[in-house]
Amino acid sequence: MKILLTGLHGDFDRDLLSERMSHFGPVINIQVVTEGDPDKPWVLVEMAIDPAQATEVARRVDGIYFRDRFLHARVMLHE
Repeated sequence: MKILLTGLHGDFDRDLLSERMSHFGPVINIQVVTEGDPDKPWVLVEMAIDPAQATEVARRVDGIYFRDRFLHARVMLHE
């Protein structure tokens, strides 16, 4: 499942994000989308978890205050 994260700074540490997200399940890939505003990227975190687990991860991450910004997390629809 893919989880969309917004609210990160453009200079976030991809390895640290992967490490932190791996606490919720195996991280397969992290894709950064910087089109538009590179200082406010969208990050797609692909994880080897089922839809119910992805929903729980998004619920737990959404609203965390990190480096002067609130993070937002949404589960992407099935492909």
